[in-house]
Order: sequence, then structure tokens, then C-alpha cells
Amino acid sequence: MPSESPIIAARGVSKMYELYRRPQDRLRQMLLPGGKPLFREHWALRDVSFEVRPGEAFGIIGKNGAGKSTLLQILAGVLEPTAGEVTLPERTTALLELGSGFKPEFTGRQNVFVNAAVLGIPRGVVAAKMDDIAAFADIGPHFDQPVKTYSSGMFLRLAFAVTTSLEPEVLIIDEALAVGDVFFRQKCYQRLEGLLARGTVVVLVSHAMNDVAQFCHRALFLERGKVVFCGDAAAAVKRYMVGGAVAAAAATAPSPQVPVLPAEEAAEGFWPAPEAFLDLEHVAAAENGFATLAEVAVCDAWGQPCRAFEQGETVSIFCRYLVSHDIEVAVAGVELINDKRVIVFGKNTLQFDCEHPLATPAGAAVRVRFDVTLALAPGEYTFNLGFSTISREDFERRAALSHQELESRATVISILTRAGDFMVTFRSRDTTPVQLTHHGLANLPGQASLVLYGAGGDRDTDTDGEDAFGDQGAALDPPGG
Repeated sequence: MPSESPIIAARGVSKMYELYRRPQDRLRQMLLPGGKPLFREHWALRDVSFEVRPGEAFGIIGKNGAGKSTLLQILAGVLEPTAGEVTLPERTTALLELGSGFKPEFTGRQNVFVNAAVLGIPRGVVAAKMDDIAAFADIGPHFDQPVKTYSSGMFLRLAFAVTTSLEPEVLIIDEALAVGDVFFRQKCYQRLEGLLARGTVVVLVSHAMNDVAQFCHRALFLERGKVVFCGDAAAAVKRYMVGGAVAAAAATAPSPQVPVLPAEEAAEGFWPAPEAFLDLEHVAAAENGFATLAEVAVCDAWGQPCRAFEQGETVSIFCRYLVSHDIEVAVAGVELINDKRVIVFGKNTLQFDCEHPLATPAGAAVRVRFDVTLALAPGEYTFNLGFSTISREDFERRAALSHQELESRATVISILTRAGDFMVTFRSRDTTPVQLTHHGLANLPGQASLVLYGAGGDRDTDTDGEDAFGDQGAALDPPGG
């Protein structure tokens, strides 16, 4: 955790707005400043204090109307507080609104120079970084077109490329990353991690609680303009969710569960329809020529094309490899990656302990199917695919070999990064026992028990006088209980 002197210091920050019932009352108040107040005071912020140190990712969360946007505008220098003070470095940039700070008639390239001039960065320094900015924005020829022709996604790409490439001391982001697709967000978070490593402060405001909990070190939870909690980001998110989780639960009746198609059906001929397969033309692939990944499909439990799943549902990923040279035991694997570029799940066919042919001749096609229960946090995910081979001897001794030994004996044939993407959402049908199944990246196997003790120290009993937890209750006695 960073320990240097704070880069941002907010002390007793408050902001009051004057709310008038009628527009003419505002004019009358201006003409008669010493008269009776014709407005109602609305305090958007009340006595907000916090500090942020170099290299720290700091989140700001709260419901709509909590004061988040007002606080950000004060941090960005757009608003002056009614009371209190904020200390900030000169090199502070903000992504508050897409396109804010851009001149509509100027091209993307020209706007880079304009934004840099505002930050006091010499033109020569900006020119040296121009290629990096253009490459990160990745908007092609639009970089030299007027920004008034840009889509919201192009605005985000350019704005993010400019603000991060110019290496500010403080970077403020307000929901901007929600516009980008999952691939671009992964690039953004990779860039932000680099800025944090160099000491930049990142202030992130988002309604995506997973983003705050996973990316930020600490977070500020605001409610009606006041600080409810300031501390560990995961703890702040828990506080926030406790307040709104009950109201958010869906009230629809549960739908019947349809069993997942047996994995053996892949070998017996089941294969998705042609429209289920993804376009792999622009997917990055590294292959040694022994085999090629020909097809990839993402389906639901019924084998139908699907890219959106509720938490706890099953995704089926189908792959077909065309083998060009004789190999022995073919091994396939899959990795699921969230938008922070964290591998949240990875497993190969050896770890699944499925059947493996002991020889794979040239000209054969290898069909692979992965069925994965998405016990993951809601969000967007990409997946990587891998294909390798090991000898028959190593395969038969696989349980006796260490992981390092087995990995060193495998020959990698094909790797596809970001082969496709899908989304995990909150459950809307069967929300038993509660809508959100777990907190954090992934749900781990386990169980919990809760024992109630009476005032005299004895466990409560059921109606027939026996321990409510049966014979297992004794094992749950605390020391001295």
C-alpha cells in the first residue's frame, strides 16, 4: 500500500446549491441580496474528507444523487466547494464526459495537442508520444478526421489514449469505461496498472461494483452527500451492496431447470449449427503447423448460440482442431479472463479427466467441448483456447508426474487469445436463497453452518428435545462451550 505524502487531500469539502421554485425568484434574489432568502438549500456534499497517496487506485461509489459527480467536478476543478478545501497537483486530468475538452471541428490529432497544452506539456513531448497515442486509440484514419464525426466508442478510445499517454499525476474517470467493449477495457486496465506502478493516482467512479472491488485499493462510499465509509475497497462495496441488495432481488417465479447436454454427445455426433460459430478472422493465433483451430462456438446448456448467461448457468464452448501431422495424445484447454485481464478459471482436458485417444493421426479432426458452470461475478469475459500434445507414456504416468514435469513435457501446438467473449448477469429467475450467489471473482465449493446458543450457554433444541443440528452439533461447540 502506498505510504508517501498524499497527492489528493480533501478536508471538510461541502457543496450547497440554491434551489428556487420559480426562475424569477433567482433574479429577485440577485437584485435584493440582503432580503429574505427565496431559495431552499440543497447540500450535495457535507463535510467530505479523505486523502489519496501516490500509486493508489481510489474508488468513489454511491447511489444516484449521492454526490459523486459533484465531488468529481470539484476534484477536476470544474466546481468550487462552498466550504472546505481540496489540494491537487497541477497535472490532473479527468474523463468526466465523453468528448469534453475536445474541439468538435479539430481532428483527433489536433485535439491531442490542445489537451496537452492545457496540461502545460511542451509540443515536442507530445509529438514524440503521438504514435503511441494513435496506436492505443486504434481508430485508424478517423484519427485525422474532425472529432464531431466520432462515435461514443471512438471518443472514449481517443480520450483515454490522450489522458493516459500524457502521464498525469492524477487521473479521474467517471463511468467512461462503461462505453468500451470488453477487449478495450482490458487494454485500459492494463494501461492503468502501468500508471499506478509509476505513482499516478487513479480515481474511479463506477456503478460496476466488481470494477471498484477488484481494481481499487480503497473506496469512498457516499450517501446523500455524506461519507458512510472510507477504507478498503472490498469492504466499501460490501457496505454499499448491503443497502441495496434486498430491493434488487427479482420477484419472478423460478423456471424449471433443463439438464445440460451430456458431454458424451459431442463424441456421438452432437455439434452446434453453423450460425453458432464465431468469426475467427481477426483473432490472434500462434500455431506451429501441427494443427489448426478451425471452429469455435459459444452455446448455452441446450446447445444453442448464446453470449449472455445468468450467474450459475453453464456455458458450452465447442472447438474443432484440424491435425496436419501425426501426434500422440491431444490435450485441449480453456481460460476465462475478466475485463481486468485476470484469469478467473483455466482447465485442460487432463484436469477434467476425460477420455483421450492415445494417437492422433494427420488428417484427423479433434472435437472438443468444455462445459463450465459460470459461478463467477457478473461482468464481461473473454476466453483463450490452447491445444498441445504429450507422449502416450507421459499420459499414462500423468498422475505420478508433478505439474512442472508434465508441463515441461507438453508440446504447445496452438494458442488463441481472446477467441471470443460472453457476459454473466445477475440471476432473474431462480434467486434462491438470494439473487447474488457470492461476492468476489468466483464461487468456491464449501458449506457453512450457524448454531444458536441459549442465554444459559446451551444450544437451542428442536421440538422433540434433540439438538437442532443432530449428532453434528457437538462438533460445532466452541472451546469451553
